[in-house]
Amino acid sequence: MAADSTTDSITGEVTSWQVITGSARGAAHRASGLPNQDAVASQDGPGVVVAAIADGHGHVRHFRSADGAALAVEVACRVAGEAGARLAADTTEDQEAERAGQELARAVVSGWRSAVAAQLEARPYTVEEQFILDRSADTPVVPYGSTLLVAVIAAQWLVCAQIGDGDMLAVRPDGSSFAAVAGDDRLDGRRTTSLCQPDALASFRTGAHDLRQVPLAALLLATDGYGNAQADEPWQPSVGRDLAELAACRDRHWFGPEVPGWAERCASAEGSGDDATIALLLPSAGQHSAGQDSAG
Repeated sequence: MAADSTTDSITGEVTSWQVITGSARGAAHRASGLPNQDAVASQDGPGVVVAAIADGHGHVRHFRSADGAALAVEVACRVAGEAGARLAADTTEDQEAERAGQELARAVVSGWRSAVAAQLEARPYTVEEQFILDRSADTPVVPYGSTLLVAVIAAQWLVCAQIGDGDMLAVRPDGSSFAAVAGDDRLDGRRTTSLCQPDALASFRTGAHDLRQVPLAALLLATDGYGNAQADEPWQPSVGRDLAELAACRDRHWFGPEVPGWAERCASAEGSGDDATIALLLPSAGQHSAGQDSAG
């Protein structure tokens, strides 16, 4: 869990952002002996909040995907924190924020590949792993395949980058919601784009949003194990309404144990059965924080 604050450059109102995370091993993975191949991380610094989630691919070709996902969120938090420090300048304009998302994606791809190479140098493939790699005629990074969603909030800016499936749902105070990055028609529930692809950078979708123009009640990052467990289709409108209502009436501390519980239910046999991971970002205006702490 992380918390930090940003300042609205128009009103001067300090907004504190809290990140609550939860990740659960899917029932199908428990049955087959596979680990939780998702990963989640968050980071905060002066005026900057970052959250990242990743979903390692379950196919046998991606036998180190849990490591790939862990490396992805580690790299994403580091480079997004650096991007956020630059965004925090009051002079950042729309085009600069949009470029920040593209530069974030570029830095993630480069950093992730370097991290994979470093791990392989320290822990080379075993004979059995090398046999799988050779049989599939894959490059050395393919076993680490993973999706990634990362969001950074700095000053009035929300900048996001995503490759692969999963959801990044931005929720307005009135309960309406929108995807923080554009969709990808290639993601059909069976196939996904991935950090391990040679053209990974071209598959990233990015977004930049001015929070002075689009204030948010919540930002939800979730792997597909969460979305696939929802009863409604599409599920985003109802989840957005629920999150806005909860954010308005519940103490921020209430979410601490709840979010991991949501992940557990989604990962259960009654849910998607897949690994499920959530990062929930909640804002709270500084002068209202005492009142919100007493709610619920």
